[in-house]
Amino acid sequence: ANLSPLQTTHEHLGEYAEIGLRTLCLAYKELSQDEFETFNKKWYEASLSLVARDELQGEIAAELERDMLLVGATAIEDKLQDGVPEAI
Repeated sequence: ANLSPLQTTHEHLGEYAEIGLRTLCLAYKELSQDEFETFNKKWYEASLSLVARDELQGEIAAELERDMLLVGATAIEDKLQDGVPEAI
């Protein structure tokens, strides 16, 4: 099959997840100075919030994390710490 890089990466992520690996996608996008300054101002204002700071910053990050260019994906084995299986 002649798959696109996106399709190939998607297949790899599925394979990694099936064997229990923690997956991570790597992507980027270039920002203009204005885009960065707008993001940075919103992020700073959200960081000062005493209510729902994490949610506000999550929304701001989600706005920025659109239309990114996929670089690739990776996976690692994420072993449980000692004592965790017994605690579960």
